[in-house]
Amino acid sequence: MIASDLMNTALSNDGEKGRPAVPTCAVVLVCWNNKPYLEPCLRSLYDTGMRNSIEVVVVDNGSTDGSQDMLRTQFPGVQIVQNSGNVGLGKASNQGIACTTAPYVLLLNNDTIVNGPALDALIDYMAVNPSAGATGGTLLNPDGTFQAAYNRFPSLAEEFMIATRLGEMLWDAYPSHRNTTSVQAVDWIGSACLLVRRAALEQIGLLDESYFIYGDETDLCYRLVKGGWKIYHLPEATTIHFGGRSMDRWRRRRMVYRGKMLFFKKNYGALKEYLLRAMLGGLTLAKVGAWACAWPIPSMQKRARQELASNVDVLRLCVRLN
Repeated sequence: MIASDLMNTALSNDGEKGRPAVPTCAVVLVCWNNKPYLEPCLRSLYDTGMRNSIEVVVVDNGSTDGSQDMLRTQFPGVQIVQNSGNVGLGKASNQGIACTTAPYVLLLNNDTIVNGPALDALIDYMAVNPSAGATGGTLLNPDGTFQAAYNRFPSLAEEFMIATRLGEMLWDAYPSHRNTTSVQAVDWIGSACLLVRRAALEQIGLLDESYFIYGDETDLCYRLVKGGWKIYHLPEATTIHFGGRSMDRWRRRRMVYRGKMLFFKKNYGALKEYLLRAMLGGLTLAKVGAWACAWPIPSMQKRARQELASNVDVLRLCVRLN
C-alpha cells in the first residue's frame, strides 16, 4: 500500500459531507539535506500500524539533495512547507505546527525510526491524563541499545559535569537518566520524539525561535512546567534515533553551547548566565591551550586545526552571545 493510501485509510470521513475528520495527531518533521533518513522515517510512520489517525507535515529548509522530489513522488499525502533556506529548527517546527489542527503534535526528528504502538501509547496516555502537557519515550541507538530518556533542567553543576566529561564517568549517556520501569513526571525530554498537547502550546506559546537548534525543547518543557503542565516519560515507548545527521560535530558544538547560554539568559537571569559563560569560557580556553600544544605533532595537525577553530568559535560566543 502506498503512502497516500495509508494516509487516506488513517483519516475517517465526517459523515454526509465526506470531508476528512480532524486527525488525532499532527506529526511535524523538519528536513535539511537528510533524504537518506527522511524516507525510512516516513515509511515507519505509515507502515507500523498506528491506531490513531495522523497528519504529516514536512518543513523543508532549502534542501538540495532531492528531498522534495522524493516527498512528492513517494509520499503525496504528506504536506510540504518549503523554505528557501535553513531558517532553523525552532522556526521551521512552528511553521509545521501552524499548518495542522490535530489536538496532539508530535515533534519528530527525521533521523528516527518510529513504531505505531509506541506513538499510540504516548497519545493514549495524554488522552486520559489532562495534566500532561507533553510525553516522550526512550530513544534507542540503531543497534537497540539505550541512547537517552529524560533529563533534569540544566544547572551550573550539571553543565560543569558535561563540559569536563566527568558526568560520563558516572554513567554513560549523561546527563540523560537511564531507563526506568514505570511512568513518571520528569523535567524535560528531547524533541527527537516529543508529543505535545496543542492546548498547552496555545497557553504557553510555540517554540522559541531564537534557538536555531538545540535548547529549544528544554525551553519548551521549562515553560510547560511553569505553566502548570507536567512532562511524562513512558519508558516502554521506544524510538530508534540515529542522531547528529544534520551537521558535523564542529558546527554542532557551537550550536549546543549557544543553546545552553540562551536558556540560562532567558530563564535563570543575568548572574547565572554570566557564571555559565565564564565557566565554559575558562574550560574552553584550557582546551585551546591543549590543542595548541598538539599542533606541532604531524599526526595530530588536522584534528588540532579543527578543534582549535571550533573551540575559538565557542570562546567568541562566551564573550559575546549572538
